[in-house]
Amino acid sequence: MSTDYPSFFARRRVDERGAVAAEFALVLPILLILLFGMVQLGLTYQRQEAVHAAAREGARVASLPTTTTTQACNRATSALSGTGFTAAPTCTASGDCSGSSGSVIVTVIVSNSIEIPFFGSPSFDLTGLGEFRCE
Repeated sequence: MSTDYPSFFARRRVDERGAVAAEFALVLPILLILLFGMVQLGLTYQRQEAVHAAAREGARVASLPTTTTTQACNRATSALSGTGFTAAPTCTASGDCSGSSGSVIVTVIVSNSIEIPFFGSPSFDLTGLGEFRCE
C-alpha cells in the first residue's frame, strides 16, 4: 500500500504539467490589457492636469489689464509644450480686464488619444478651465 502513493502522485504531476502553461496563456491577455489600461489611465490623468495648469496659466496672464486674449491663449498653448499632445489646443478666453473689476475665464481643449491593445486607439477631448479675478 505504501508503494501506491508515490506512483499516484508522480502520475498526477505528469498529467498536470501543461495545465500551468495553458492557464497562463488564458490569463496573459487579460493581464496585459489591465497593465496597458493602468498606464494609459495614468498618462491621461497627467495630461488632464497639464491642460488644467495651462488654462490657469492663461487665465493668470489674462487677468492683467494690459493683456490681450491672444497673448493669454499663446501663453496657455506654450504651457502645453512638452506634454505629448499631437493636436493643437483650442483656447478661448471670456471676460475683459480692462476695467478693475470682474474675472476672466480661459478654456483650453485638447484632443487626447489612448492606445490599449485589442481596443484600438480611441480619442477624446480633455478640457481645462482657469479663472482669475482681474487685477
